[in-house]
Amino acid sequence: MLAKRPYLATVLLLVFGLAFGATMVSGFGNWHGINLAFGASDPQLGGPLPSLPNDATITALNNSYMAVAKAAQPTVVSITVKTEAPKPTAKNNDNNPFRHFFQMPDGGDGDGSGGGDSPFGFGNPGPEEGLGSGVIITADGYILTNNHVVENAAKKGGVMVKLTDKRQFEAKVIGTDPTTDLAVIKIDASNLPVAALGNSDDLKVGEIVMAVGNPLGLESTVTNGIISSLGRSINIFDRKKTQNYGISNFIQTDAAINPGNSGGGLFNMRGAVIGINAAIASQSGGFSGYGFAIPINLAKTVTMDLIKNGKVNRGYIGVEIRSVDQTEAEALGLDRPRGVRVDNVVKGGAGEEAGIKKDDIILSVDGHETNESNQLQGLIGMHHAGDQVSLKLWRDGKESEKVVKLRPRTDQKDLSEATDESVSGEGNTRESAKKETAKLDNIGVSVRNMSTEEREKYGVTSGIIITKVEPLSEAYDRGLGGQYKVVTTVARQPVKNAGDFERLINANHGKAVGLTVYDEKGDSHFVAIKIPD
Repeated sequence: MLAKRPYLATVLLLVFGLAFGATMVSGFGNWHGINLAFGASDPQLGGPLPSLPNDATITALNNSYMAVAKAAQPTVVSITVKTEAPKPTAKNNDNNPFRHFFQMPDGGDGDGSGGGDSPFGFGNPGPEEGLGSGVIITADGYILTNNHVVENAAKKGGVMVKLTDKRQFEAKVIGTDPTTDLAVIKIDASNLPVAALGNSDDLKVGEIVMAVGNPLGLESTVTNGIISSLGRSINIFDRKKTQNYGISNFIQTDAAINPGNSGGGLFNMRGAVIGINAAIASQSGGFSGYGFAIPINLAKTVTMDLIKNGKVNRGYIGVEIRSVDQTEAEALGLDRPRGVRVDNVVKGGAGEEAGIKKDDIILSVDGHETNESNQLQGLIGMHHAGDQVSLKLWRDGKESEKVVKLRPRTDQKDLSEATDESVSGEGNTRESAKKETAKLDNIGVSVRNMSTEEREKYGVTSGIIITKVEPLSEAYDRGLGGQYKVVTTVARQPVKNAGDFERLINANHGKAVGLTVYDEKGDSHFVAIKIPD
């Protein structure tokens, strides 16, 4: 009997185990942990899609983004530029406006400060290499890009283009235009995908846009955002190189743009290029929320000239201009700040020929308002020498029209001298004529009469010298005493001595008046000042 008990115990344990297992499988005690242990079915992850009232709209918008990206990507190329051995200078490095926008293949930031050498001659001497982008504009290989991408390219093998289908071509630089930072290059190819070119004059703030390019070496990258501003003026041009003719009239966008995007396209939601990406606003060199593109309408004009002639035949009025602020508007009799004021007229230029005068206000060009200097530059920049434009002017409280036949740019720097239209000197009293100095506390300025040597130095026949300006005063805010040292007229009346200046200022309490002032170089300017009551 004892020998049979182990055998019986084994049988009983086996039966019990089979029964327990069957119970578990059949669902008795369907405990989650035991289910997994015995190989039950996988759990269901996630829940159902939410029911949204605008599902169709979301789907349509998503499809639009994908369609634009699909159409745009093949039309944007990657450009690799090899430069000649430069001569590095720390000064140039500090002043280079594009030092954070032309991408180094090895991860450098383009400023020669580590992680890569700059294509602009900063860092270690020797041939260098940088990356940019370009937009295909003809099926036979013309490509639009930035001047700063290719301007220092080596003459032989300096520019290489890579398409999205991985084909590579050596490119020839057809022409460059530093004034707009645009360039055209050419590859020997056919049947290329060509970008549609839109109309940048129709753009509105808030429009959705896509930036396509090769940022940070990441080929064919698409980012999106909106147009955040139009007609933006940013100080990126080498003013010495462009001789103050740089056209700074940019589209601002918050689409992510980084080094390497330079020369790529900014597309609208119809798949058309409306701008050529050119710069970013950044303290670090990376995207900080603001990018800038050159309007495509300006680029079209430049492109045609570069393809036909290898250079731009741009027309110029021949004037120096500046925007009008509230005080100047009041001094000039305008109802509000509008137009741009002519600060100087080039002798022998188109403007002088048409009868434009210093301190005229240009209100519009061919019916397009010009309320900022860069707006006027952009509108004129789309015209050629020989073209005629119609300008609406404000002069002496009246509007008038002038037709100007634009002329090519001249390097002549001789600007017309300011002339005093008032010569009578009536109203001078014996008392004011005797005054050698005057202190005007209401505007915070002290003046004295000029010596013969000072009149010769500034090239004036009469006027007063500013000797002191109180900090945070009206005179201080308007720049008197700093850049501007001599005053020759107040409210179009001549100033012959300190007494004249005091009398004319005190006679215009509560008003804004215009002053003719001279800087240390002897150049004349218009400055408006608001005289407190």
